Amino acid sequence: MKAKNNYLWIGIAVVVILVLAIVLISNTNNSKDELSVRLSWLINSNQAGFITAEEKGFYEQEGLNVVNNPGGIDFPSIQLVASGSDDIGVQSGSETILLARQENIPIKAIAILDKKSPYVYFSVKDKNIISPKDFEGKTIAVSYGRPLEIVYRALLAKENVDISTITEVKKNPAISTLFSGVVDVQPGFFADLIFAQEAGKQEGIELNSISPTDYGINSYGYTIFATEDMIQNNPEIVESYLRATLKGWEYALENPEESIDYILEETDQQLDREAQLKALKAREDYIFPDESNTPMGWMEKEVWQEIHDNLLEQGLLENSLDVEEIYTNEFLDKIYND
Repeated sequence: MKAKNNYLWIGIAVVVILVLAIVLISNTNNSKDELSVRLSWLINSNQAGFITAEEKGFYEQEGLNVVNNPGGIDFPSIQLVASGSDDIGVQSGSETILLARQENIPIKAIAILDKKSPYVYFSVKDKNIISPKDFEGKTIAVSYGRPLEIVYRALLAKENVDISTITEVKKNPAISTLFSGVVDVQPGFFADLIFAQEAGKQEGIELNSISPTDYGINSYGYTIFATEDMIQNNPEIVESYLRATLKGWEYALENPEESIDYILEETDQQLDREAQLKALKAREDYIFPDESNTPMGWMEKEVWQEIHDNLLEQGLLENSLDVEEIYTNEFLDKIYND
């Protein structure tokens, strides 16, 4: 009987130890702040810094458990963050932050990546489309509801393009629609132009491109944002997230080959490795343009004001907004000066 009791107590002790171990592991996992991040688009070189920060453990080092969710037309980051489905969001352009604020959506930019506008509108060289006026009479692909559409509208208005002569169709990401002549102009990021140029080389197709910045329409590119509630109630988490994200982008730019490996592992898309690598290397010129002397992520009131005034002038903003309510450098200031 005594032996049976000993076995019983040993069994109970083992169960207790297992339960305590499970609780300890659970508490350890739960000690990390979980963050759901909605990226601007599908996983490719444009998301390199975010994915690299995750793969290198930079978020984990900050005590964060970050899940990077692909964005896209069906997964709009502003709506998902504003609704609370995601905690942090990324937009491909700063214009949408202003337009959201106009609709009383309480989001605020906390950092930007591209200080130089990354937008381009490109066409097959044989079409001889070299200025916005050449859009007249053409079929133009439009990224409806995206920053590219906002800049496109501003560009046409500023250059007095007769929009009534243009046939607009919804953008198809497949570059074949441009090469086959289904559309005459394709909108995209500078990276999309690089992807198209690389694809065109295989078919002997050359491209022309038009940059809105050449026509005085400036913009910030990738914009990281959060709700005012998130900023006010979880400042330490926001700061930690930004610190790790900026570290991820710095690492990606310094180690592009490794970063592209992470991208290819993360997605089931059939991506051209060399094109992705070329686009990531080119990204540095947009994140650190020659005319800028501010650190990565930093935002300037003058630029936000210019974006605001362009939108207002083109009638895309109905009323003036206080641009100082649109963004905050408070977390970047702590990261770079603490």
